[in-house]
Amino acid sequence: MGVAWNGSSSDVEGFIDRHGLTFSNVHDTDGSIFASFRVSGQPAWVFQSAAGDREVVIGAPSGAEIETRLAALAG
Repeated sequence: MGVAWNGSSSDVEGFIDRHGLTFSNVHDTDGSIFASFRVSGQPAWVFQSAAGDREVVIGAPSGAEIETRLAALAG
C-alpha cells in the first residue's frame, strides 16, 4: 500500500496517475500513519514481518534490495 503525506489530494492523485500506480494508496493528511510507523520523511519503505517486527528504510531502495527484503520476510 502506498501512503502519501505531503501535498494536496490533487498532487497525490497526479503522482499516482503519472507513475501508473495500481496498488492501493491513501493520503495521510494529518501524518498519523507516518507517525504510527515512525517514518520521518519521504520516500520511505516499511517492511513488516508477520510477527509485527518492522524495519523502516528512508530513501528509495533498489528493486533488488526490495526483492531481498521481501524474500527474507517470506521466510
